[in-house]
Amino acid sequence: MKISKALDIGCGTGTNVLYLAKKGFEVYGVDISKVAIRKATAKARERGLKCNFRVLNFTEPQAVSKAFSTFDILLDLGCLHSLSSRDRDGYADSLRVVSHTGSLYLLWCFLRGPRWSCGPPGVDEQEVESRFSNQFLIIEKRRLSSFREMLFYVMERN
Repeated sequence: MKISKALDIGCGTGTNVLYLAKKGFEVYGVDISKVAIRKATAKARERGLKCNFRVLNFTEPQAVSKAFSTFDILLDLGCLHSLSSRDRDGYADSLRVVSHTGSLYLLWCFLRGPRWSCGPPGVDEQEVESRFSNQFLIIEKRRLSSFREMLFYVMERN
């Protein structure tokens, strides 16, 4: 499958969106922050890249379904692990809205840890796998260590 249409969930100031646009993807970035989207749009304009940015709360599946159809690749480098449990339910529903059979979902997230008191709350490994196993097949999973334990998943929509 040729991957051509990508969505960066929680794109911030657009670093990953800009990279993918430079590589030829039709790429979209969403973030809840108006300031971040303004900065991302300015960076794309300065670099002469065609990117699509939108202020959007990805935890609201109705708003997501009105804004987008489906994508070949979905990227989350730090959104899910920042959400409350209730918002994670909406996030999972939105993910279902914007994915199709064969869509790839790349997820990077901090693990929840007893000694970590600042930053995003993180996720439990079992939560990620149980939350997404009904719609995605885990192709690859890596546990990474830095200043905080992290997980990286490559999943495919089944």
